Order: sequence, then structure tokens, then C-alpha cells
Amino acid sequence: MKLVENSLGRLVPTEMDGRKLTPFQGAFADPLAKGHRAAPPVPQSHPLHEGGEKKVLKNIKQAIKKTGLKDGMTISFHHHLRNGDYVVDMVVDACAEMGIKDLTLAPTALFPCHEPLIEHIKSGVVRNIQGSMNGPVGKFVSYGNMPTCAILRTHGGRVRAIEDGDLHIDVAFIAAPCADDYGNANGVYGPSACGPLAYGAIDAQYADKVVVVTDNLVRYPCLPISIPSTDVDYVVEVDKIGDPNLIISGTTRITRSPARLYIANIAAKFIKESPYYRDGMSFQTGAGGISLAVTKQLGDYMREDGIRAAFINGGITQFAVELFHEGIVEKLLDGQVFDTKAIASFRDDLWHCETPMTMYANIHSKGCLVNKQ
Repeated sequence: MKLVENSLGRLVPTEMDGRKLTPFQGAFADPLAKGHRAAPPVPQSHPLHEGGEKKVLKNIKQAIKKTGLKDGMTISFHHHLRNGDYVVDMVVDACAEMGIKDLTLAPTALFPCHEPLIEHIKSGVVRNIQGSMNGPVGKFVSYGNMPTCAILRTHGGRVRAIEDGDLHIDVAFIAAPCADDYGNANGVYGPSACGPLAYGAIDAQYADKVVVVTDNLVRYPCLPISIPSTDVDYVVEVDKIGDPNLIISGTTRITRSPARLYIANIAAKFIKESPYYRDGMSFQTGAGGISLAVTKQLGDYMREDGIRAAFINGGITQFAVELFHEGIVEKLLDGQVFDTKAIASFRDDLWHCETPMTMYANIHSKGCLVNKQ
């Protein structure tokens, strides 16, 4: 293995698992900013039958066959249903039953509900994972139990890798709480409503094949549209794509720990004393217990001081929605939501807007939302 020195003086490999690596060259260096974006194969749209194109398939296994999924390919998933997701396990179980091996999984995130993947790693169905890994799968991989080196990709880093061609997706399976027979999909209606489908947008645009998996097939057209039919090859209706109640987990409830509340108060005070605390400000606090407490405390400060924020950058929780409805915050820019009140706001409020990940934090986009002050 060849090692080179990076900008911090550390020796790092130039290649791993057949993948060329670029050494860290500094906080603002961008050695990858070259060439052109990757692109999916050119599709073709035409009426295959008398009644028009037919995209709806009988089941997941038929979708696997139709997409040409085979050994060694990469499949992707979004995590909008968080710990209530059924689709990842459903698809990988089907792949195992069909004898497919050496898959790379490219999820936006995995959760404890995906623990069954461990057996698929052991059996050789899954060879590599590129994405965020939480819970049992993350622990299993962290102890070196996967035959290849896992790649932890941030939300912005993942979309950059897809657009730049570093991460090629052969088949994307997109869980959709609401979809029509042509592939238009959203996350705001149906028994498994989860809000935006922003994490799946890049997969739909760049994957070679795209399969929408839904438990709520509606008459065309499915509106509003988060995932357009122009990006979708097939649609599969299943009994249940997940349990949206499990979107609400320990990370979406405000902390009760005195120590953590103390940390939150210090963080909120720090923001209040910073030069960024001003009318027209923006902020992002996420959904951890401490972060939720910061949102609440910061809202109290803003209310007292007559400060009005231009926007909150999501994920969005009920605490952000309350500030929005009160008029303390003008707009909500949202990549994912974490509770039922946020889902309702995303569905009903005009100025609660879905933002794709390339807009959120892709260093190679022409306008990162996180850079806007």
C-alpha cells in the first residue's frame, strides 16, 4: 500500500479497495473541482401498450429483475422514515432470496431497524456500505466486520459524490408514502406520511434505474410532486413501507437532563452574543435533545429582543414550526422533518419549502444553502 503525506503531516493511503483516494490538502482546498458532472443513461419514453406506458410491477423481486440488478452493483435508499423504515430490509432480503451477492449499499442513513443487514453482510449479500450508519449496523461495521472499508458520507458529501461520479448508483429504491402509476411521488399523504423526499431526489436523478416503492398508490397525477415521473422507471405497491410513528425517536424529544439543558443554555447564549444574532438571521439546530432545547431557548431570546429570522434550515421539528407560525421566523427550508407537526406544516404551509441536498450542502453546487448568512 502506497502512503503519502497529507497537509496535516499524516501518512494516508492513495488507494483502498480499488478506489483512488485524494489526500486532505487543507480546509478550503478543492482538488476534486474539475471536469464535468456525471449523468445517468439517456432514457426513452414511448407507449409500450395500447393504454400507454406501464410502470407498475407486481412486487420487489420483479423490479429487481426488470432493473437488471446483479452481483456487485450499488443500490441506494433514503432515510425519511428513519427508524420506521421497512424498504431497505425488504429489498435486501429479496436480493438474498434471489442469490444476488457483493452489493454496495448507498443509503442516506441506516438505523437500528436495519439490524437484519448484519446477517446479509456475514453471508456476502452486502460487501460495502457508503453512507451514514447508526445503531447495530454502525457498531458492527466499526469493529471491522465488513470485508471492505465502509465510507461514511455526510449529507452534502454524498450528493457531491453522486454528482461528481465518485458514487455511481445502479438502482435506487425510493420509499414513497404517496405515488401514482407513472412514478410521481410525495411524502405528505398516506398512512406512512413522512414529509419531504429531498434525500431521494439526487438518487432519482442520477441512478441508472429508479424504483418507487409505495403503500399508497393514487390516481394520476400524484400532487404535489417531490419525485417526478420523468426520473422513475418502475413503481411497486407493497402493504407497508414503514411506520411513520417511529420517525419520532429519542433524538426528536427535548432533553430533560440538567447537564444537557445547561449545555443548551450556554449554546443559546453564545448565539445571542455573536454578531450573527440580528434581524434577518438564519440558523440550523437539528433534532437532538440538546439542539431542540437550543431552538426553544433561542426562540425565547428572539421574542424578547424583537429579532425575526429570515429562515430556519431543516431538518424541521415542531419547535421550529411554532416559531414559524408565531412569525418569529419567516420561512422554513427543509430537507427532512422529524415529527407529525412538522409533516403537517410541510404539507400545508406555503413558505415551508423542500430543499434538495445539492442545494443544502454540496460544495460543488452553485449555491450552498449553508453558506447563506
